[in-house]
Amino acid sequence: MILNFITCSGANEFTDIKELVALMQEYPLGEIAVQVSEKQSPAGGARIEWVRELSAYLKDNGLSINAALHINRKWVEELCRGIVVQELQELIEMRDIDDLPLFKRLQLNFKLGRDDVHKDCDSTLLELQHRLKRRFILSCNDSNEKLIHQLYLEGLHFDVLYDASFGAGIRPDTRKAPLFADVLQGYAGGITPSNVSSELGSIAYAVDHAPSVGNTYIDAQKGLEDENSHLSIDKCYSYLSNATYWYRRYRYVKGC
Repeated sequence: MILNFITCSGANEFTDIKELVALMQEYPLGEIAVQVSEKQSPAGGARIEWVRELSAYLKDNGLSINAALHINRKWVEELCRGIVVQELQELIEMRDIDDLPLFKRLQLNFKLGRDDVHKDCDSTLLELQHRLKRRFILSCNDSNEKLIHQLYLEGLHFDVLYDASFGAGIRPDTRKAPLFADVLQGYAGGITPSNVSSELGSIAYAVDHAPSVGNTYIDAQKGLEDENSHLSIDKCYSYLSNATYWYRRYRYVKGC
């Protein structure tokens, strides 16, 4: 198994930018994920302003970080119709010090049957990716799995995130075996700083016993929140430290 990212989801206007960036510099596999929607990120709202400040801080200090944008609610429903609202367009167009996209991955958090997304949106998503020139993440659950297989066959470039609880932070009984041979495949649901080592062990077992290239990542949010349901830098530090230590030992044992 090759661990590509250790994702800390939930960075927002309550997160100290300097502390967050310092943490990402210390852990190169670290990635931040920012949740956005019409309710979370309205025009003139604190979240968009925070992302602007993050972008400016990175440029002023000649730094870059791994960052993903997780798109929710009406904004993702509009995306699946090929519509990018103005506020989202600004976020997608933000650049880093190398004039590359600040958010290199866009996670489309829709669930068929819950969100107003048609099961035949495949051609729209293919056209949208061609227009945005951005890597998608698709959250895989029972409702979406058939569509994700169809998009794979049609040539959409995406990463897949296995999260049976779909953002509820519930740990599955077993970790799903990878569905694809050549796709970056992530795991979420119930991962915390205290259990990340054992969860990585379970994920590695599923990945190493499957006919895939083994490129993997993990994503935690609820397990990283403080008592006010905001991202805790201290919990992120423990999560990244424990995951990195596990991965170093794993690579040593595997001889890679």
